[in-house]
Amino acid sequence: MLRCLIVEDDELSRELLALQMEPYAQCDLAENGREGLDRFTAALKAGEPYHLILLDIVMPEMDGFEAAKAIRSHEEKQGISIDKGVQIVVLSSLSTPQDVIQAYVAAQSAAHLVKPVQPEKLVKTLRKLELIPTENA
Repeated sequence: MLRCLIVEDDELSRELLALQMEPYAQCDLAENGREGLDRFTAALKAGEPYHLILLDIVMPEMDGFEAAKAIRSHEEKQGISIDKGVQIVVLSSLSTPQDVIQAYVAAQSAAHLVKPVQPEKLVKTLRKLELIPTENA
């Protein structure tokens, strides 16, 4: 089964994302980037890596960009290339082209979703990333 880590500082947003992901994945939750990084590294060490991280950008303690950079650095140290690493989907309330580009480049993410995340856009993104089957499959 798909393993997902939801890293979001807003409790309501975290719970809504978990509900949206429930049919597709087993989800763990983290309140900030530091906790998300700890959960990611523990899962990797246990041999049960996440397939997907839904990562908020603006958070206390460690923001999404810092967390993504640390995740990619940890993968690199483990010999995991970016194309074999976890799929990171950045969550942001910002949707200007500059914000989207920054999300892809700075977070080395696979996708960007605008908050509040619409269920149909989330599912479309999961299909695009080949994390869940397409409707025709």
